[in-house]
Amino acid sequence: MSSTRNTLHLNKQDLNITFSYILSHYLSSASQITISDQQLAFNLAILLKNNLFGNYVNINFKLAKQQGYPVIHSLQIGEIIIADEFAGLIIESMIKYTPLKDYYILAVQHIKEIQINTSGLTITYNASPDLNLKDKLKLNENHFQSVLFYQQQITHIIARHDPKWRLSLSELLQPLFKAAYHRSMPYNAKAENRAVLIAISTYVNKHEIQTYLPFDISPATTLQYPASLYKRTDMAKHFIASAVLAATGARTLALILGEEKELHDAKQGSGFSFIDLAGDRAGLRFGKRAVQSKNKARRLQLDMSQIKDYTAFMPDVRDLPENLNEQTFKQQYGSI
Repeated sequence: MSSTRNTLHLNKQDLNITFSYILSHYLSSASQITISDQQLAFNLAILLKNNLFGNYVNINFKLAKQQGYPVIHSLQIGEIIIADEFAGLIIESMIKYTPLKDYYILAVQHIKEIQINTSGLTITYNASPDLNLKDKLKLNENHFQSVLFYQQQITHIIARHDPKWRLSLSELLQPLFKAAYHRSMPYNAKAENRAVLIAISTYVNKHEIQTYLPFDISPATTLQYPASLYKRTDMAKHFIASAVLAATGARTLALILGEEKELHDAKQGSGFSFIDLAGDRAGLRFGKRAVQSKNKARRLQLDMSQIKDYTAFMPDVRDLPENLNEQTFKQQYGSI
């Protein structure tokens, strides 16, 4: 599938805000980027744990364009000056063996050209369909009508639900996939499965998914019972959100977003949860299978139409660690 080429311009302020934001997720640090002579100068001060070499290290280097390619030179780490022929390799290795590697991989895969001038940095990149979520969620008229149909089914399910009991995610998935099995054929089974997952997500993750949809298609129900897996609403949200991302082809984005959220929670939120991450991974596998091939799509419809409860598609992961703050996570699993 072809990608589209886009251009992004970042001025000095944009560069500093973006770089500082990404870096602060993983390191206690301060950074500054300046622009001069068609190159970017990076100045970093990174706080270190107690060691023999001091409390922090300064890293300085410059990024320029040579023969159409970005080149790193003038690298200095503390008092050590690195020869230019090794500067790029060292910075690349430092990035690839840290949590920043996901950003590095995306940059290598999608950035095609850079231009540096006094106004800032201009990046030309390929917008891969795997990352363009809004395009993935655009529906033609038939698919749009399918989503509306499944939302009507959700409205009926919610109207009949006994409020004394929790709403299981399986209570939405089972009847909708049963309906999908009866109203689709092999040639459109993948599209129908995708519509099922989008419709369910507009109920389970109503506010979160609407940001990415090019239209407002919230289910027409005034009743709202949080869907759950193993009595956990967060697990259901993670599962169905990741399933939609995988089914729409944005699997790479789902992987990064899932890990980013948990790492952020470890630093500032409720704590890192392997349970939520397991929900993400299970949803990814489910969404991928839902659209893997027309035969597998039909098989999933049949299998899901016959399930008794959520144990058929989500293993019990409640014994996994959760609520881990940054310090506890690092002690048990190494650096975030």
